[in-house]
Amino acid sequence: MKPYYEHAGITIYHGDCREVLPELPTIDLVLTDPPYGISHKTSHGASWEGTMIQGDSDCSTRDEVLCFFAGISWACFGISWKRPAPMGTRGVLIWDKGPAHGAGDLKFPWKPSWEEIYISGDGWHGFRDEGVLRFRPVPSWESGPAHNGAGRQHPHEKPVALLSHLLSKHLGDLVCDPFAGSGTTLWAAKRNGRRAIGIEIEERYCEIAAKRLSQEVLEFA
Repeated sequence: MKPYYEHAGITIYHGDCREVLPELPTIDLVLTDPPYGISHKTSHGASWEGTMIQGDSDCSTRDEVLCFFAGISWACFGISWKRPAPMGTRGVLIWDKGPAHGAGDLKFPWKPSWEEIYISGDGWHGFRDEGVLRFRPVPSWESGPAHNGAGRQHPHEKPVALLSHLLSKHLGDLVCDPFAGSGTTLWAAKRNGRRAIGIEIEERYCEIAAKRLSQEVLEFA
C-alpha cells in the first residue's frame, strides 16, 4: 500500500487499520487513542458537530486491533468505567486534565476531568513515577482563525506533551498508532526521535496530520 505521507521515519497510511496492519513491519510499541465505544457526538459549533467517530458504537474495533498486537507493548486511551478495559491490560494510568475541564452530565455536581490509559506488555522503563499524569488538555474549541490557530483539529485530540511522556517510558524504536486522528502520536514520536507509523480511516485527518508533520518547528503543546 502506498503511504499517504512519508518523511524522516514518519509514515501515514489512509485506510482501515485492520486492512493495513498485516502489511506493516514488526512494531515495538502501540500508542493509540481508539474509538471509545460510546457513540458520542460532540462539540457544538465545530465542523465535526453531530458526527460520530467511525467504529464508536462499541469496543469491538478497539479490541480487534489490540488483539492483532498480541505480545507487543501498548498504551491505549479509554473512557473509564463506561466501558471495560481491553483484554491484556497490565495496569491503568489516570490522566488528570485539571479543574477547568469536563462537561458530561450538567446535572451531576462533578466534572469528568480525567481519563484512563491502559498499559500492556513489557519494555517499559525509567523512574517509577506516580500513576496520575497531570497534563493540560488541548482547548476544547476547534482550531481556526477565530482562535489564532489554537484549539483542536480532532474532537478527541490529546496533548503532545502527554504522548511524549508515555513514549519516554518505553525503549521501542518503531511506534504505531492505528487510530492516528490528526497525528499527535506521530508528532510526539518525531519530537522524541522515534520512527512511527500512523493509520487513519478519514482522509480529512490524514491531511491535517501530514501538514502538522511537515512543519519545520514542532509545537510543544
